[in-house]
Amino acid sequence: MRPDTASAVRAQLIASLEQRAAHIDGEARRVLDARLAELRAPANVPAADPAGDEPGACSPGPLRQLADQLASDAPAERSAYPEIPALAEVRQLWASLRADRQLQQSVAHTPTDAGPLNSAALASRAIALMRELSPGYLRAFLAHVDDLAWLEQLGAATPATGAATPKKRARRKPGP
Repeated sequence: MRPDTASAVRAQLIASLEQRAAHIDGEARRVLDARLAELRAPANVPAADPAGDEPGACSPGPLRQLADQLASDAPAERSAYPEIPALAEVRQLWASLRADRQLQQSVAHTPTDAGPLNSAALASRAIALMRELSPGYLRAFLAHVDDLAWLEQLGAATPATGAATPKKRARRKPGP
């Protein structure tokens, strides 16, 4: 790690420990204060090696040599991949087809005998109005909803570590 990167990481660590220590008392506070004093000590800051390597580091390994070679061979200014007009048209077409399909699915799930305050009916009407008034906004809105649904599925797929699931209690029938 370069010395400027190391000092930035050290400063961030010190700031984080200071925030944590501000809300803690007792033995944990004493341990955090000791760690902060250790991190702030000037003897603990690594000195820069004249060769540019980390202090105490041995010669670079083959992976490091390869990375350095690739970095030196790379052009100084890398531009992003050029935008292909045909690809932009395909993306727009795909977004439009996807929005139409999602709209059809939402309308298909709308109950026919729903009241005026039924959430499914209100959502379906809102999406239909968005489609009429601003198709671009509808595409952006549906992309946002897709992202949220994906995050929800991702959260449901990874079980929380250490969190116990509450057990459901059976209901007792009321006695006579």
